[in-house]
Parts: sequence; structure tokens; C-alpha cells
Amino acid sequence: MRLAVETYVALRKARADRSGSEGSLKLHVTNDQEFAGLKLERLEAQNIIDWRERLPTVLEPSSKNRILNDLRAALNTAAAKYRRQLPAHILAEIKLGTKAEAIKSSPRRQLLTDKQVRAVVEAAFEVDPSGDFGRLVLLAAATGARFSQLANLIIIDFQYENCRLMMPSSRKGKNRQPGAREAVPATIDVMNRLLPAVRGRGEDEPLLLRWSYRKTGGPGNWTKDKRQAWRHAYEIDALWAKTVALAGIPADTVMYALRHSSIVRALKKNLPVRLVAALHDTSVGMIEKHYSAYIIDMTEEMARQMLMPFGEPDLLQAAE
Repeated sequence: MRLAVETYVALRKARADRSGSEGSLKLHVTNDQEFAGLKLERLEAQNIIDWRERLPTVLEPSSKNRILNDLRAALNTAAAKYRRQLPAHILAEIKLGTKAEAIKSSPRRQLLTDKQVRAVVEAAFEVDPSGDFGRLVLLAAATGARFSQLANLIIIDFQYENCRLMMPSSRKGKNRQPGAREAVPATIDVMNRLLPAVRGRGEDEPLLLRWSYRKTGGPGNWTKDKRQAWRHAYEIDALWAKTVALAGIPADTVMYALRHSSIVRALKKNLPVRLVAALHDTSVGMIEKHYSAYIIDMTEEMARQMLMPFGEPDLLQAAE
């Protein structure tokens, strides 16, 4: 099992500069000794189900499903490669064991007010004096972009004169090839807070960096090693927990709430749904599915602006 997952991760990394699957598969699959040590020819659906039950309870169903999708792809890749040595029913076992978990939660439950969003950004700068995490959270709040998009920004994407960022696509869905970068506007205060990360650096370097650490001496001794790009979403966990506590928002708030809040803010400002979808690298269908209530509010408000009154002019003036 471990070999199947590691081989799949290597293939993903060969197809793209970085693999968003690597971190979660290593953390939740290869680190699970019981599951990772299982021989592929002995794999049954129940083994996968037992492993799923050991996943951290704090993981959202959507996060579990993403891990399941990556695991299914890794196992199917290995099953295809070693099909002559494996039992005929292996694909059915994989399919049954990696069936997606039902998602009942709604993105609306983790919406933040503008005041809360500002508090989160300031807290992120405070918990990390280097400013690295603060800049990441600032851009997440200002653009509503996904972590993977922010991690792939490079210096040339920072267009200070035009107050915008050229946001890379997230490579979601079946088409994993990078799409065209989308121009996302930003306010001048956001651009100014990013300037320290830009000065004196090459245009092909990552825009957002962080310190990596290496062990020195005994347990618990870590030393700053080098500056590198953000790679995996789990790298934010400790800093995000501190940020949530300092900002005084609900303890279970995830960073993805900044994206939900950005989408709803745009809809409330009566931006066309197609534009909201483009700015957030998603489809009109996904916006309509998950934010339909806000679209109804938006379209009702727009419709009211074209209503024609039918009362007498003097009565209308008196009423006003």
C-alpha cells in the first residue's frame, strides 16, 4: 500500500511542479502503519473503511473526500500496473471502500463579517512576526483564492501599478492542466502590505514565502533553515489555530471561510454571478448550487431598482 501511494505521488509531482496530494496522503495514509503496511493483493473494502474511521474527527467531510479521491487514484494506478498479479475483484474493493462521504454541511455556516475578516488578517500578522503568514491570510481574504492558487503566485503576478494580481488556476477537476491566469483586483493598502515580499526579488520567484526549519540537537530543538514557498495546506494549521484564537472568532473556523465570505460579499455587492465565478476560479453552476440564497437576495434587490411606482405623484412625494 505504501509503495502504491508513494509511486502515485511521484507521478503527480512529475506531471506538475508540486503535488497537492503529497501532504495529505503522507499524513493520513503512509503514516498509518496498519493501513500502509497492508499488501495490495490482500486489500478489501473493509480495510479502507477501517482506515477512514481512524481519520481525525476535525477533518471536514469534503477534506476526507479529497483524500479518498487521491487514495482511489493511487490504488487504481497500482491496480492497473500490476493487474496480472492482483485478484480480479481488487477494483471493486477499491471502489466500494473509497466511496465518497455524504456532505451535509453548508459553506454558509462559516461566513465571516467584514469586521471579523479584518480581525483575522491583523491577528495573522501578529502571530507570525515575519509577516509571511499575514501576507498569505491577507491575500486569501482579499481575493477569496484557494491555498493552492496563492501558493503558486510568483512575483510577476504582483502588478502594483494596476492594483491587481494575476491569479493562477487551481487545477481542480479532471483537467489538471493549468489554465490562464485571471486578473483579480486588489486595493492599494493590500498591495502596499505585499511590497516587502517583492522588493529585490526575481520575477519568477514565488510571491509568498515562509521559513522552513530543521532539527538541531535533541528533541524539540528546531532552527530556521531556509526560505521556501508554501507547499501544503497543513503547513498553516498551527498558525491558523493561533490566529483564530487571537481574532476571537469561533474556534472551528477554517481558513476556507475567507473564500466563502469573499464570494458572498461579491454577490451582496450585486456583481454578476459569472464575474463572481471567474474571480474565484469556479463555475457559475457551483456558485448557484452553494450560494443560491444570496443570489436570490441579489437579484431581488436588482429587480427592485427597475420597479415602476403606480401611485399619484403627490401621494408618492407625501409618502417619501
